[in-house]
Amino acid sequence: MKVLKFGGKSLSNGEPIERAVNIIKEEARTGAIAVIVSARGQSTNLLLDLYARAVQGKNFEKELENFMDLQYMQGLDADLNAYQQEVGAVLHALQLIGIDSERARDRVLAYGEVISARTVASLLRREGLEAVFVDARDLLYARATANETVVDFPRSKSSTLAFFNSLQAHQIPVITGFIASDPTGRTITLGRNGSNYTATLIASFIRASEVQNWTDVDGVYTASPKYVKGAQRIPHLSYREANELANFGANVLHAKTILPLVESGIPLKICSSLAPGRQGTLIDENGSGKGIKAVTTVEDVSLVSIEGRGLLGKVGIDARIFSALSSRNVSVRLISQASSERGIGFVINKEDAAAAEHALTTEFKDELEHGSISHIRIDSDMAIIAIVGRHNYSLEKAIYGLRRNKVWMHLISNSINGEQISLVIDNKSLKKAVNVVHNQVFGAIKSLNLFAFGKGTVGGRLLDQIIETGDEVVKRRNLKINIVGVADSVRMIFNEDGLGRNWKQELAESDQESSLADIIFRLGESGLENIVIADNTSSQELAEQYPVLVNSGFDIVASNKKANSISYEFYQNLRNNLKRKGKLFYYETNVGAGLPLIDTIKHLHNSSDRIERIRGVFSGSLSYIFNNYSIQDKDFSAVLTEAKNLGLTEPDPREDLSGLDVARKLIILAREVGLKPELEDVSVQSLVPECVSDSKDYAELYSRKEEVDAYFEQIKRGLTEEEVLRYVGDLEVKENRLTVSLVKVSRNSPLGNIKNADSIFEIYTESYGAQPIIIQGAGAGSEVTARGVYSDLLRIGGQY
Repeated sequence: MKVLKFGGKSLSNGEPIERAVNIIKEEARTGAIAVIVSARGQSTNLLLDLYARAVQGKNFEKELENFMDLQYMQGLDADLNAYQQEVGAVLHALQLIGIDSERARDRVLAYGEVISARTVASLLRREGLEAVFVDARDLLYARATANETVVDFPRSKSSTLAFFNSLQAHQIPVITGFIASDPTGRTITLGRNGSNYTATLIASFIRASEVQNWTDVDGVYTASPKYVKGAQRIPHLSYREANELANFGANVLHAKTILPLVESGIPLKICSSLAPGRQGTLIDENGSGKGIKAVTTVEDVSLVSIEGRGLLGKVGIDARIFSALSSRNVSVRLISQASSERGIGFVINKEDAAAAEHALTTEFKDELEHGSISHIRIDSDMAIIAIVGRHNYSLEKAIYGLRRNKVWMHLISNSINGEQISLVIDNKSLKKAVNVVHNQVFGAIKSLNLFAFGKGTVGGRLLDQIIETGDEVVKRRNLKINIVGVADSVRMIFNEDGLGRNWKQELAESDQESSLADIIFRLGESGLENIVIADNTSSQELAEQYPVLVNSGFDIVASNKKANSISYEFYQNLRNNLKRKGKLFYYETNVGAGLPLIDTIKHLHNSSDRIERIRGVFSGSLSYIFNNYSIQDKDFSAVLTEAKNLGLTEPDPREDLSGLDVARKLIILAREVGLKPELEDVSVQSLVPECVSDSKDYAELYSRKEEVDAYFEQIKRGLTEEEVLRYVGDLEVKENRLTVSLVKVSRNSPLGNIKNADSIFEIYTESYGAQPIIIQGAGAGSEVTARGVYSDLLRIGGQY
């Protein structure tokens, strides 16, 4: 015989209960079955409200009518009027005496299961099945203790077997879950997951072939889908693994539910009545072998810590602690202690915190007064993350991920059998922490949550590239880049679930002000893990806030050069801060757009080779201008306008012509090889002719283009046929000399041979001698720069 148990949501009015009836009909065709039911829908909560109103002396008639309206179904032979009168009479009695009693409450709650079983039995009879209503209070017997309900197994087994032996062929018992009788015959409930416990108890008594738990979820998951969107269903678990999950918050399981099955070897299937064709989760003796099975959570616990020098080497402290807690019915979930007993930490349920504090301060009153115990501290609002299953390096992986995401672990506990690791963290960090741990231990698709500053040519193209290639990155790198926010200088948008292709329109229509403080707060409160900030602006104000971003636990990628080229003190402090916080800052596009220059220089500098000189055309926009101006019969202003229209220059090309952009790039490279230059240390030849240097903006400069063209024409006349002009940055490391200037070079030299907007860098090292390493390629343009930032993002993702 199979035992089928149906949860309350699976029996709600409409489609859910119709599906449940169809499932029972299908199973009945294959052999003998017994059905256990919970109260339907929200019935238990409604009855609890009715009970509370009655005890408080409040009127409950309207609420009772509403409750009964939800129970009635048309065309059934179940007469529920008697139950309505009976419930009303019980509530009226409670209203008169006003005494809150567990047995009285249990009696009221029992009506939910009784009416549910009557209704299901009637529905099955209407479908032609021989269904009979069974009140579990005639089968199961239990007594209440201080902490739990204890089942009288011999009596319960005897009465259950007697009933099932009396059943006729093809009869289907529909049994109330959750309730039993106490030794005096009064109603008692079996506690949390009581209907599941009813099912497994009866199954063990009758030696059922299997138990099917039909609920609103299609099995046990590797983590709560409430927190982890990428959680996967677990096909197969052992009893022991299921028991660990039950002890650590898996709502679909309970330790009491598993125990009867363990003793009798009966498999349990957890199935979804909403999707009957799905496989669900099978729980049996063997499971599916070793390996991590799930990351589960327990919310709202308290951490108790007892510390003091007087505990050193003192025997019996543990016994006094547990004795004091036991006297107040306080159960300890986890414990961690030094061998010296100088410090003891343990976890209890949050609702027991006050009782525990009173018990312990009373027990250790003398030690607290004398100072041998320095404090007994209780930190509430804690949570437990438990890693369930045989683990290889799972603890190390979890700790690495949590530390990267600024999640502090207050206590770590590893079970003796090696099948469970528990980490105690702040409850406010739970969502972030469980995602981090789940991704680390399962090697699941890892998420990088990106907030982007800048929507311009580079920033906008970066976001489009991420959206266009997202599926490919998931497939090839097991990494999902989730764009959670975008900000420009005026407004911002934020969505934890991620932005899509219409992000530009959403940003344009947003009424949310772009405030860095507000953005940091919202990111922190979101519970998102692995947050990366992308800075594709030219804002020095934002760059100066990088330390705040790092302290907030964020990694950074940036095409913005300001953070690396302002004062050396800021530069060095930022590096120290990144090291202290264990955060990453990638900025390959600061010099050379998408070319692999900075990374190459870092590798050379960190090796035994000595970099002696770096020289090259650093600016893609100026490269384009002089590559064309040197060989074409065009005015300088015409070539400059052409470059601007192609998007190669800054919106105000005076920034390019000033040479400060090249100077900043030169400073960045100098600092990468260990020098400490400031901007004023760079000798810069401005390309803005002195005769027009007083121009207030580019429009005014362009209006005086004849003067500009005449200036550059004079320089051009000084070229031989074999020479061209190049705007070159030159770092001479030994001399600590940084120069930016317009120079004449041979057409046939590497510098003179570049085309279009290419950049070129010559790296002279001690090992390579006079033959430099040359890195050459596109040095400007939104596409290649955005691609370089994207590459940095992927590198950071690879670190997770």
